[in-house]
Amino acid sequence: MTSQMANKKYEVNFRLAYGMRCIGKGQKAAQTLCAMLNLPSAPTKFVTYYKALLEPLQEVCDNSMKSAAMEAIISNESKDITAAFYATWQKRGHSSLNGVVT
Repeated sequence: MTSQMANKKYEVNFRLAYGMRCIGKGQKAAQTLCAMLNLPSAPTKFVTYYKALLEPLQEVCDNSMKSAAMEAIISNESKDITAAFYATWQKRGHSSLNGVVT
């Protein structure tokens, strides 16, 4: 119980949920990690941590994209910026729920 509290939850659990999310893993992977490191069990409701992390992460994302757009405008000396996009789907066709755009 040495971790700081944030939103009535322990900060270490927020960090665990965020870290697992960053590497594309979830609650099961967190439970396995904690078991292998002989740590107390991971929180049982990861969704509450994801919801609490959503707003701050969206704010950081928005600020980062605005900063990148301003940087592109300044380096291009105009708001007319050419962009190239590539998109793909997890499955063939457009019936997939998972898409990637770069």
